Amino acid sequence: MSRRPGLQSFLLASAALLLIQPAVALAAPAPRYSFDLPAQDLGEALRAAAARAGWQIYAPAQAVNGRIAPPLHGTMSLPEAVATLLASSGLVAHFSGQTVTIRAAGTADAATQATSDAPIVVTGTRIRGAAVAAPVIQVSRADIVAAGQTDLGQALRALPQNFGGGQNPGVGAGAGGTNENVNMASSVNLRGLGADATLTLLNGHRLPYDSAYGGVDISAIPVAAVERIDVVADGSSALYGSDAVAGVVNVVLRPDYVGLATSTQIGTSTQGGDFQQQADLVTGARWASGGMMLAYDFAHNSAIVARQRDFAGTLSADNTLYGEQRRHAVTATLHQDLAPGLTLRLDGSYSTRASQTAGGTDASRILYRPRVTMLSLAPELTAALGRDWTARILGTWGQDHTRLSSDFDITSSNPSINSGCVCNRAWSAETNVEGPLFRTPGGTARLALGGGVRRNGFAYSVVSNGVTTQDYNVARSSRYAFGELNLPIIAPGNAVPGVTRLNLSAALRYEDYPGMARMTTPRLGLIYAPARAITIKASWGRSFKAPTLYQQYMGYQTYLLPGNWYGLPSGNLLLVSGGNTHLTPERARTWQAGVTVEPAAVPGLRVEASYFDVQYRDRVAEPFPGSIANALSNPGNAGLVTFSPSAPALTTLVAGSRPALVNYTGAAFDPAGVAVLVDDRYVNIARQAIRGIDLRATWKKPLDDRRTLAFDLAGAWLDSDQILSAGQPQTRLAGVIFQPANLRARGGVSYEDTRFSGAVHVNYIGALRDQRFATPARLSPQATADLALRYTLLPARRSGEDPGLVVSLTVNNLFDTQPPAIGQTGPTDTPFDSTNYSAIGRFIALGLARRW
Repeated sequence: MSRRPGLQSFLLASAALLLIQPAVALAAPAPRYSFDLPAQDLGEALRAAAARAGWQIYAPAQAVNGRIAPPLHGTMSLPEAVATLLASSGLVAHFSGQTVTIRAAGTADAATQATSDAPIVVTGTRIRGAAVAAPVIQVSRADIVAAGQTDLGQALRALPQNFGGGQNPGVGAGAGGTNENVNMASSVNLRGLGADATLTLLNGHRLPYDSAYGGVDISAIPVAAVERIDVVADGSSALYGSDAVAGVVNVVLRPDYVGLATSTQIGTSTQGGDFQQQADLVTGARWASGGMMLAYDFAHNSAIVARQRDFAGTLSADNTLYGEQRRHAVTATLHQDLAPGLTLRLDGSYSTRASQTAGGTDASRILYRPRVTMLSLAPELTAALGRDWTARILGTWGQDHTRLSSDFDITSSNPSINSGCVCNRAWSAETNVEGPLFRTPGGTARLALGGGVRRNGFAYSVVSNGVTTQDYNVARSSRYAFGELNLPIIAPGNAVPGVTRLNLSAALRYEDYPGMARMTTPRLGLIYAPARAITIKASWGRSFKAPTLYQQYMGYQTYLLPGNWYGLPSGNLLLVSGGNTHLTPERARTWQAGVTVEPAAVPGLRVEASYFDVQYRDRVAEPFPGSIANALSNPGNAGLVTFSPSAPALTTLVAGSRPALVNYTGAAFDPAGVAVLVDDRYVNIARQAIRGIDLRATWKKPLDDRRTLAFDLAGAWLDSDQILSAGQPQTRLAGVIFQPANLRARGGVSYEDTRFSGAVHVNYIGALRDQRFATPARLSPQATADLALRYTLLPARRSGEDPGLVVSLTVNNLFDTQPPAIGQTGPTDTPFDSTNYSAIGRFIALGLARRW
């Protein structure tokens, strides 16, 4: 295939921009704004002031939580307003581009400067300080700790936009599709589109895939290392490339840390099983020219087995409902100034996890014991080019190896011992520049340009009783270039009637997968504020996802089946299923529009609502997930169902089968005896339509200068359906078991003062339908309640630091609500929907956190 010169020219142009100093207009005097803010929560006041000027603000939750800002009245610049709000707080502000970063004042000016200059990570845009034209859900470390959650997977599964199916702990047998947890990983699955359709980043950098299905294990990152998690549930391939169809999840690390802090939690399910032990520590340092942070996490939980739950009585008593696992994880980050205007940053993550689950029947037991090792490194060099332009050269390298160990028929005299590896590796290199172009009435137009290369590798092997049945090692490369433009047309200071703010953005990405496809994906964004209290955001774009290497290169299996099973008058049927090297990328068209309301009459109240629509085509799927007999009579299956196939084609297929042909006819394979060939290998056929509404409301109400009351509510209504292939009927997805519910919500109330904090949250999941049997069944809506209490025994020594000593109590599923039962299609199927409900039941934990 010929190579297009456009990509090479783009990369050369991007590299040339690293060597030049762009010219921009001279900075104009700082604009002044009219402020009228009452005394309120400091974080809310800072955000309101920044929004008034159209700037972005980042403030660590532990630095602003529990603080009350003074009233702010008058006309002044944004730096003057921020200085007034921070007076006597012990906090400092750093201004860069159109971004304000709040940090605790250090004991030395050099340390403060190092912290202030730590990287500012913005999710959903490549441009510093730019607002994102899509809703951004932020979950801070303080939010996670306050809820009593101990790993990121648990925290993100609580979001209504995220589906607990796919690759997540507790997903049991019989859930179908990719709802198969190979190794107890926790992968984000926005909108239920699959873990491979949600891009997961660490400080804006890609991580290696986990297992076979294209997800990333987010639980391998210690909570103690995290500053916040950004979730942009909107198609973002124009910015980030493949996988970002459902959206992007970016785990933002603490840039550095001073001192040493530890925490531990111990808990158990009141019904038995899931005895959890967790401990972590975080340490680090700051110095005149940089800083670093190191976090370690250990976690272990025992298994939950069928005999411990009344609703699992149909299973073998020792079958696992929730697997045992033991995990060690380390994450570190470093930033160091090498010279004036030149900074090196390095992120690294390492984890190991061993898990064990048991299944099968009393007569035929199965034991799974995978072990996972993950390592990732991401260096980045940032150079200031002058006139507020920056250049970055960055790379990533990582690997994730799942060592398989499965024993079948372990109670028999002739067990089957299987081993192998699901091994992923990845590296990438990128260069980009970003900076101002020219002044506009609403601010400064800014541009980001860049390009790079990326390569993913996948090795898969299975050895059964010493015989290799699967063994391949493949890789795929891509080259890409991107650009993004941000245009602030009108700002609050322009005093335009009916338009407080108007901002346009556009992004374009070109990606070349040699030998497979070339794609150009655009994205457009609009931010419009007709009044101070109302902001409207809208975006439109196209996204794509390359097929997983497992789907593309896994060996295919052949089955020879008697024709009379499927109503054939004579001859046999040859069924082929498995991978397909001719797969092409999946493609999607996405758009969303929403409104944010922050009424001045109710300080601290923020309400967001948005509508989204995803039209997803060329999805990789097996053409005939149901009865093969129905496939034979459908003329729309021409090309996949071949009558009177040629003998050479059949012989070639059977010879390439891995594992070898499975013959159910009782006679030797004879190509002349095959009447029909059914090709059920993965193909680009499915179309999905996903649409819905997200809602989020928060309100912080200061009771006095020490006490705060807060309310929060988040919900997601989802409607989705699928047409698997031409000629087949449309089927519902959302609202059906093993798929996301039509409605999920989480809401609660929390209280905080200088010593005590408490929160109660209610989780709601809507009704589901089970349509697998002749008589459909309805699973009623369900609600569970969570309680989290914390008491500070020793307060923080300095402003912005963690408290000295804290004890906590967490009770999840307070009333011990049980999952509704469902029918089983086989004796080993989990007798409840394990993608939407949990076998854990009521869980009680005690915690202790200490800053040394």
